[in-house]
Amino acid sequence: MNQRVNPSVILHSHPDGEAQVENFRLENRTLEPLKEGEFLIENIWLSLDPYTRPRLNKNIEHVEPIPLGGVIQGETVGRVIESKSSLYQVDDIVFTFSGWQKYCVCSDRHFLTYRLPDTHLPESVFLSAVGTPGRAAYFGLNKIGRPVAGETLVVSAASGAVGSIAGQLGKLAGCHVVGIAGSKEKCRYVVEELGFDACVNYKEAFFADAFAESCPRGVDVYFENVGGRVSSIVARHLNDGARVPICGGAALYNKGKNVDAFKLPRFYAALPNTPEHRFFLVTEWVNEYPSSISWLLEAVESGQLKYKESITEGLENAPQAFIDMLCGRHFGKQLVRV
Repeated sequence: MNQRVNPSVILHSHPDGEAQVENFRLENRTLEPLKEGEFLIENIWLSLDPYTRPRLNKNIEHVEPIPLGGVIQGETVGRVIESKSSLYQVDDIVFTFSGWQKYCVCSDRHFLTYRLPDTHLPESVFLSAVGTPGRAAYFGLNKIGRPVAGETLVVSAASGAVGSIAGQLGKLAGCHVVGIAGSKEKCRYVVEELGFDACVNYKEAFFADAFAESCPRGVDVYFENVGGRVSSIVARHLNDGARVPICGGAALYNKGKNVDAFKLPRFYAALPNTPEHRFFLVTEWVNEYPSSISWLLEAVESGQLKYKESITEGLENAPQAFIDMLCGRHFGKQLVRV
């Protein structure tokens, strides 16, 4: 039996500053025959995520860097095309942490691999509103933010995959919701399509003044996605008892040095009136994945939650799509149709 060729995007060189296409390389690798308990997935959809960027650096604290020659990390949705597993059958649609490659060999022991429920929605939804971004919003807001009706919730990267869901959940909780986004088009979408009460463009010269006007009663919950200058401005308006779920620090990621979201808690801890805050990972609530997926899926199917996707065609175009995403050129969740 001939070995199957597996096109894979690997780390060719560490970025020196902002990531470049030249830091990546498409390489054809071969797959070994399946062992007992293994199954082969042909990936359909690949998720591109900002948090991958720090792992491209040569040295980074807190998380393991991707080695030179290593496949770039990423979540995927795919179809089982061969199986020696008693748990997964051919044609099952599954989520897994495959990486940037066409095929992936998984085993019954992979605890982050799971079969997806049936839905009339596109399968890509399990990488966006009903996937990790949706869960990040769901758990971060409910477990740490704990919004109360009448409070003011601020969400950065509000048109993105996580922020868009977090803000809509805040509206369902009865909050006054203010988004922060990077263009007039994105701000308009956040207000007119997603139902936020206001959205402020952080690239405008008078962002600080416009933000203050949008939060006349201060900020009770800040869903942190970006860090940097935006966070410094929001921090001025945090009320006593404010909560800050720290999901990420996208403004800090695309650098060649060790700057990442794990340093954001230090920023909030140093504030004179320190809010309740902490960095979180969705895997903290892995035991609640089934219930969160069910809730999010029903909310999207019923129209309670809206979402948007930017789709790039072809695995070979993933590096450029990733770079464009880091520069904010995407809209909603950035995906690759493998």
